[in-house]
Amino acid sequence: MSQSVPVLMYHHVSPHPGLVTVSPRTFLTQRRWLADNGFTTLRADDLLDFMEGNREIPEKSVVITFDDGFFDNFVYAFPVLERLGLNAIVFAVTSWIGDGPVRPHAVEAAAGAVPETFNHSDCKKAIREGRSDEVMMRWSEIEAVEHSGAMEIHSHSHAHIRWDQEYGENRFAMLEQDLMESRGTLLRRLGTSPHLCWPWGYYEPDYVNVAKRAGFNTLYTVEKGVNVAGGPLDDIRRVVVKDRADGWLANRLWYYRDSLRGRLYSALRGK
Repeated sequence: MSQSVPVLMYHHVSPHPGLVTVSPRTFLTQRRWLADNGFTTLRADDLLDFMEGNREIPEKSVVITFDDGFFDNFVYAFPVLERLGLNAIVFAVTSWIGDGPVRPHAVEAAAGAVPETFNHSDCKKAIREGRSDEVMMRWSEIEAVEHSGAMEIHSHSHAHIRWDQEYGENRFAMLEQDLMESRGTLLRRLGTSPHLCWPWGYYEPDYVNVAKRAGFNTLYTVEKGVNVAGGPLDDIRRVVVKDRADGWLANRLWYYRDSLRGRLYSALRGK
């Protein structure tokens, strides 16, 4: 088997069904399956070192990622990861993160007092209306999950926009400004952030050079595929996770842990 590392992509872990959402029960079932079957969850730098050929990793390795930094990641996903000794990467939109005290998560909350979370549509509405604090993690919560080791935070840009649609010919300059602001914010708050996930999954070839100038080493996409030693660091492939607690996850990992199987499966399934 030619080793490949599957990178799983989540957005919401919430009891409110909707787009890009898995339920807390599904998330727990999937994480227990990983733990019970001997999988190691890699950190962003672990994957980088493997792909650069600088380290060997366990045969059963996987990366867990979350896009955006929604509050439900803290409420429902974080305590599961911490309890099972797993870790994940959160790609946060830095302009959506505010200050304030740490709120309780699902394990800490008293019976019937779990903080309210929202479906994807309501989260987007809250952000548009300037109420992002209701639906996004706070800096205090980000610092708490970073300190625990169960989550690490990297960039999903500062403003989460389509620069081509907003700025046209000026998109490259505005992109660079955005990415530098995001990385600078994470550096000040957390110390480092060399990894970027493209918002909306959209990027142009010239965006890659802009991101590298802004200081990002690895670039995560929404394209399905394999991640192998010697593979391109500016095209980290991911697998969108379904809200299924059956054998779906085991099936996808079987394909994407092997580079040949993963490439054939991706070609057959298409985008």
